Amino acid sequence: MYNVAPYVERCIRSLEDQDIPKDEYELICVNDGSPDNCREIVETLQLEFPNIVLINQENQGVSMARNNGIDVATGKYFLFVDTDDYIKPNILKERINHMIHNDLDVGLSGYIILNTNFEEEYRFELDYDNNTVLSGLEFSYTYARGRSETRDPHRSWAIFFKTTFIKTHKLHYLPGVPFLEDGEFMYRVQCLAKRVSYIAEPFYLRTTRPGSATQSRLFISDKAIRGFINAARNLKEFQKGQSLTSAQRSYLNQPIVKYCLSSIIACTDIRSLYKIFRVRKQLFKNDLKKLDLTSCSSFHAKNGRYYNKSIYYFFLMYLLLKVKISIKNRFKNNTPLSR
Repeated sequence: MYNVAPYVERCIRSLEDQDIPKDEYELICVNDGSPDNCREIVETLQLEFPNIVLINQENQGVSMARNNGIDVATGKYFLFVDTDDYIKPNILKERINHMIHNDLDVGLSGYIILNTNFEEEYRFELDYDNNTVLSGLEFSYTYARGRSETRDPHRSWAIFFKTTFIKTHKLHYLPGVPFLEDGEFMYRVQCLAKRVSYIAEPFYLRTTRPGSATQSRLFISDKAIRGFINAARNLKEFQKGQSLTSAQRSYLNQPIVKYCLSSIIACTDIRSLYKIFRVRKQLFKNDLKKLDLTSCSSFHAKNGRYYNKSIYYFFLMYLLLKVKISIKNRFKNNTPLSR
């Protein structure tokens, strides 16, 4: 929780309005040094709901907040819910039973994104046999990669995790990644998960809040650029340091490419072109000069080849693409001159 006081009670009450006895599950609320009255709201709700656990910490960012929540979780499964989101009533029993019945490491589910007027603007729902269990790699290749129309494809919310799977593999969020931190975590999760399935229809309601990280200019900040480079480096170290199969290692090539390219794309704002020189130096310093493109999608392989030829070449090609799109949109939206 950070500066989300108007949404806290709605979120918590949605999680309490469920078909599971209160003594069978816990709500772990992490107060990430919020300057508003989030803490007081939760403390008041604790008087009504004894299954609420409150963690107060100095501001450390969303990654550490989630890590600290994972560390104290005592349930067999856990679910991340952002404070400004909420879930449908009486839905958790069905989801947990599905996790238990299929002994899943990861259970993904559908979600709905609401606009600022709380009207549905996007729905994620798969045509999937709920009894089908795949490995993380199989699920990702079949249902995730190449779906450019998917909103928030690398989210970690609206997903159920087996606690022992996460803790046994010591899977935590990487600190210092303020943007797309979910993706870096989920790539490692999907790489290692042996039993993954999709669970029924959408249950998670994602809100669009003005001022949130995804609505800000955070992507082109120095902090985000450092985070992208750290994510690429961490995935490469994970790729080398784990006892992985060749298929698992190849699977990680694409996210490494993605984060490297993102660090450069974030420099394409006209006011920050000078950053490209510094970013190139940092990428090379972290052994990211040449990228392995094995098993990458055609899109990432193409741009990865540009990158491997020269970071400046990829940078130029991306700028030219932006200009092309801009010109195309201008012609598309052009109206005849008045007489």
